[in-house]
Amino acid sequence: MTNYYPDVNRFKLAGPPVWFQKQLWDFDPSLVIVPSKQGFYYRLSQRRPLLLSAKIVNDVLKEQADTQMLARYGLVPVTTILATCNWSNPLLFVELQRRAPWRMGGAEKFSAMIDGQERQELIDKNIQQDEHLSYLAKDAWKFYQQRTGLRSHLWSPTTKHQPSSVSSAPKRSPKSSYRPDVMSTWLNR
Repeated sequence: MTNYYPDVNRFKLAGPPVWFQKQLWDFDPSLVIVPSKQGFYYRLSQRRPLLLSAKIVNDVLKEQADTQMLARYGLVPVTTILATCNWSNPLLFVELQRRAPWRMGGAEKFSAMIDGQERQELIDKNIQQDEHLSYLAKDAWKFYQQRTGLRSHLWSPTTKHQPSSVSSAPKRSPKSSYRPDVMSTWLNR
């Protein structure tokens, strides 16, 4: 079980506990944790044969110490783990499962699932934008009516429709017109 390479460990990171290394090995033996040379974190990577020669990798990535180190071990980066992480948190394995297409039924099924999620996000975004623009259009129409003198104010009360059997408002016949009671009070002082 070699899924932790201590390498140089510039920042003196403690490394993952042995029980976590065993759990990671049981989850996927191709995953390896290596302490970073660039910061206070770990690099989680996967064993995979590299198709580029070492000379090209070293030349192109001479600024990236971690990438050179991973290429030297024949590893491909997967994600970064903070050194202060909670190793017993099960969400780490949930995220690793989510990032592994072969665990989700293969590349084509995974791609279809991602496409479906993106399509649904676009539909939800369009619905939200349509609702927002409808409110803006209503407010603009009310403002236009106020500016042209057809309306005295922008606010108009709205009530939810109630069934006729539950309605508490008095009903007026459509034939009679509305006649407000106008009263005057005179005070003598």
